Amino acid sequence: MGKAIDILLYVALSEEFDVVIDMLGSDFESQEQVGVALTGFFGNIDSPVLNRSFEVAVFPAGKMGNTRSASLTSALIEKLNPANIVVLGIAGSLVNDMEPGDVFIPDTVNEYMANSATHGEGKNWSFTTSGNQFQSSLRLLNRFQFFAHTSGDYYKRWQQDTQIAKAELISEEVQLALASNELILRGSCKLFAGDDRKLASGPAVGKGKGFVDWIIREHDRKVAALEMESAGVYDAATVRTTAPRTVAIRGISDYADARKEKIEDTAKGKFRNLSARNAVSFFIHTVQAGMFGAEEELAQVALSPSPHLQLDSRVKSVFVIGGHTGETADVDAELPRLNKASLTLGHVLAKAGAQLLICSPFTDSVDYYAAMGYADSKCGGLIQFHSPSHPTVEEKRCLLRKTLGRPGLVIQDWNYPGPEGNEEDAWFQSWFLAQIQALEKADVVVALGGKVSQTASTLLHLAEARGLPIIPFAFLGGVAKRSYERRDWSRLNPGFDPSVLCDVDGVEHTIEIANRLMLDRMQPSRLLERPKMVFVSFAHQDAEMANALRAVLVKEGIEVLVGDDEIRSDQMITATIEQAVLRSDVCAVLWSRQYAQSPWCYDEMSLAINQQEYGKIKVWLFNLDDSPIVPAQARKLPTISVRNVQAMHNCVHELLGR
Repeated sequence: MGKAIDILLYVALSEEFDVVIDMLGSDFESQEQVGVALTGFFGNIDSPVLNRSFEVAVFPAGKMGNTRSASLTSALIEKLNPANIVVLGIAGSLVNDMEPGDVFIPDTVNEYMANSATHGEGKNWSFTTSGNQFQSSLRLLNRFQFFAHTSGDYYKRWQQDTQIAKAELISEEVQLALASNELILRGSCKLFAGDDRKLASGPAVGKGKGFVDWIIREHDRKVAALEMESAGVYDAATVRTTAPRTVAIRGISDYADARKEKIEDTAKGKFRNLSARNAVSFFIHTVQAGMFGAEEELAQVALSPSPHLQLDSRVKSVFVIGGHTGETADVDAELPRLNKASLTLGHVLAKAGAQLLICSPFTDSVDYYAAMGYADSKCGGLIQFHSPSHPTVEEKRCLLRKTLGRPGLVIQDWNYPGPEGNEEDAWFQSWFLAQIQALEKADVVVALGGKVSQTASTLLHLAEARGLPIIPFAFLGGVAKRSYERRDWSRLNPGFDPSVLCDVDGVEHTIEIANRLMLDRMQPSRLLERPKMVFVSFAHQDAEMANALRAVLVKEGIEVLVGDDEIRSDQMITATIEQAVLRSDVCAVLWSRQYAQSPWCYDEMSLAINQQEYGKIKVWLFNLDDSPIVPAQARKLPTISVRNVQAMHNCVHELLGR
């Protein structure tokens, strides 16, 4: 046995290997193995935490099945003596809360068809199994379970990667098509590690509910996903006297039942690619975080929660508009100031994880420099280009895409009808249409300068009419300054000092301002006292977040009503809930995929929104998993993304503490 490598990656399918090698990079070089009819790919992944590199060997098996994986793994252990073995790839979910795009690390691998036996004769026979159980490395599993707490920065980078991958691969059209088939998926990737969840590993591809029910009912109720290789890898590893640490990292590609075909027919394999990317990204970030290090190595490193080095955006998308005005004292210096401010703005938005919406790819625009600043941040992210279809525009857009090319950065093109002629009016109308469409997708509008005679003026008036938060930086004059001057800041945003918008340095605080304006839209009217009673509407699966909300409200001296607690035996459920909602000053809706699937939750939301329209209640809408807001009347409400308990605490304190 030769010198030990750090990590052996076992990959079964070619489509999985393509994703693995693409994400690991071109530095991984191929090597044919003597005595084993396989080609391996060898390279290194740096771990800044441990200040060293991990040698990684990737082996694509090219075939599914536990027999294949056991024999190959045994041979590779003899040749490479790996300290760690990772089975990397995709799997089908057997449970409803673990969905396509999620990443699953099992507590145990269950070879469910092992030790099979038949009983009886003729037509009266039955088939039973007892299976084999293989434990994942407890040390690795423990590290993965607390990844978000011990290596916060790396966990956050992984989450950002998953969001970028989803934006790139899964279009809004696909999500809507899935929703029409009653497959509403949450907007964010979740990690499922351990917690006594098992991975079923065997020879069958699950495509029917009957098969899934048989595994869960007759064999093991704790299995959560299904695949075909891990048991063989685990088996080969465990027979060693000094066994490598072995773990499976599986991206969830679909459900192992009838929903599998619905997803495949709709997404055309996109979720298989997404789940593989999310699993590989998780592996890379955990290696970088030092989680595959020896115990004595990590004992020298204080793995403590990483501080948040940047401010998270509570808004999803920011539309940037404007341009030079000719109104400043030094006209010659105006354009350089505008370009610099635009670069800064793009950088700030990327650092906070907000999407950038722009229209023009031309070098004389605010849009161009905001995009450059966004890309130069090297934080990845998503830029949406909303432009008319025309060869001249496309030429410039192609050139800018090449200029902006950065790892992790996704650029989406949104095309609209081009000008019917080359007249100025025709171009004006085409650009205006594209800008209106971008406005429809924006959570916040940022204005820098902009001539009064151009479309920016009308766009800001439209945004004001729709109640969208507008951040008008007034230091360059133009339509931004006029929007700044006509807003009644003291009445609409009491306590906020708008003078920050008159200084170029205020651009650095764009996210703080955006978060503040969004929260202001959600607050009860300043003419009323703070709420005395809040009704919390949530799905049972989101009880943890609901309890966090209840705790902070009670601590603030506010009475909290929860639907289940208010139900009376002498009344119908709907009447009881309606009375509770009507007694409240605020209805806090915790939107999620699970919420969207509950008719009871829908009724509560509908009642609250109707009461808000009559001025009798205020609705706070929190999105827990970034899933799309389905009810049309709810889409008009300001929505805050809240993904963890601490974020919920912070938001509520800000809503109540102004």
